[in-house]
Amino acid sequence: MIPEPGLAQTSEEAFARAESQGLMIPLAQVYQAKSWVSTGANTPLLRQDVVNGIGQDNLQALAEASHLSLEEVIAEAIEKLPALVDEASPEGTLIVDAENPPTARLGIATILLAKVSG
Repeated sequence: MIPEPGLAQTSEEAFARAESQGLMIPLAQVYQAKSWVSTGANTPLLRQDVVNGIGQDNLQALAEASHLSLEEVIAEAIEKLPALVDEASPEGTLIVDAENPPTARLGIATILLAKVSG
């Protein structure tokens, strides 16, 4: 999600905004995610998975707002998304606290790991 300058949001507000902008990446749709939650080695995230999951236009907007190249933003996502999930599942079980969700920086944006029931 690309935040508006000076805009502080609760997790719930950030989640609703990301959902409305189509920036939700369901881990179930990322085949590598199972390895990120397990206690074994992480399967790498592929460039095309990042582009498909976040969207080329969203990545480009994030790159421009962050003063980074598109490839730098994609490289950050490839590195940080598996690590974020892996760190939130130290014993092979994903733990997400709704009040204090695990996060990581991606350019000027924050990646928010949220559990969705549905």
